[in-house]
Amino acid sequence: MTTIPDKTVRNFTRVRVQLMRSDMFVALAPVMMVGKRELTTIIPTACTNGRDEQYNPDFIFQWGDKEAGFIIMHENMHKAARHLEVYEQLHRLHQRAANMACDYWINQKLLDADPQKRLIAMPLGANGKPIGLIDPKYKGWTVKQIFDDLRQQQREDKEKGEGEGEGGGEGGSEGKDEGEGDGDGGMDDHDWDGAKGMSEEDKKELKEDIDRAIREGIMAAKKAGMTGGGNALGLDELIAPQVNWVEQLKDFVRSTCKKKEVSTWRKMSRRYLANSIVMPSLQGNSIKELVVAPDASGSMFWAEDGSTRNAFQVCMSEVEGLARQLSVDKLHLIYWDGWVARHEEYTATTIGNWKQSTRPSGGGGTDPSCVPAYLKEKGIKPDAVVVLTDGEVLGWGVWSCPVLWCIKSGAKRITAPVGKTIHVM
Repeated sequence: MTTIPDKTVRNFTRVRVQLMRSDMFVALAPVMMVGKRELTTIIPTACTNGRDEQYNPDFIFQWGDKEAGFIIMHENMHKAARHLEVYEQLHRLHQRAANMACDYWINQKLLDADPQKRLIAMPLGANGKPIGLIDPKYKGWTVKQIFDDLRQQQREDKEKGEGEGEGGGEGGSEGKDEGEGDGDGGMDDHDWDGAKGMSEEDKKELKEDIDRAIREGIMAAKKAGMTGGGNALGLDELIAPQVNWVEQLKDFVRSTCKKKEVSTWRKMSRRYLANSIVMPSLQGNSIKELVVAPDASGSMFWAEDGSTRNAFQVCMSEVEGLARQLSVDKLHLIYWDGWVARHEEYTATTIGNWKQSTRPSGGGGTDPSCVPAYLKEKGIKPDAVVVLTDGEVLGWGVWSCPVLWCIKSGAKRITAPVGKTIHVM
């Protein structure tokens, strides 16, 4: 490995510190302190695993300090947005499109933050075109929206028989592992494997470090008189809730209870055997029973004005639609507090009347462990359970089936230690 000259190391430090101290980018300074930085000629351009950064000094300084600053900021925006963790699934679907979508998103943010090129400038090739990926079309788009658009472009190109295409087009084949420095207009590589190889403990710690760093940066920006804190770089939106909890609720019920019936010869149908007729039986995961268990003492159930027109009713409306769509044989609505206070049963045909027929009961303690105990006592074996609560509970219970916790805990962001948790707005 080539030894990096001290002069180059000092120059890198100078550019980096200048950015961190600037009013323009002070919001990102705490994020820039997360992880380690290394100058190395082993990699061709620049790279991050979401925590640590690597730079080839010969690459980043071939234009000037402003261009080097742009690349440094680019890597740290990957870290701030936690791209290599949040979009790992997109990377599995199509590696090249995921890489490009993240870069399009970052580069537009950086150009918007410093349009006059006072501190950073996007590197340009000999032909005067940007080295990095940029398209004004994607201004204001999310990474997922850009990814979907790139995938649509690929499908259209294949239908037209245009092959890979030029510039911002995707090109490439499914699953092909291509980095950003391969002629696609990228200026760095993304260490998805390094990010994936972190332990769960390291991932959790990194998430907490990044979240805390962004909040500290936004506060520092406001103190420096930068109106809106991290708005120029979009940092505010990175710590805002990103997930539509209603869609998560739908995904959970569909994935857990979606009706899948197929014919199989492994087991003969008993219905026809008595008549000496051999027919295949049906196997699948038809929805027999679904349990929805609202906490009758928590904020999921009661609104501040004492009404029930809040998250509970929204949840139940979504469950009602899913129950009809998936042809649930039986839906149990179980109100609980310190114990099960009321148990109501509905079918796919009667669930539509739940608002008129339900009689909420409760008001005592808050112990959801009473629900699985009740199900066991009554011999109820549901495909899944959806628990609606504020998270202020005495215990979480022992469950023998998939359980989804819809928790409305506000800023506390309580997460259940069992099952899956979604935070309700």
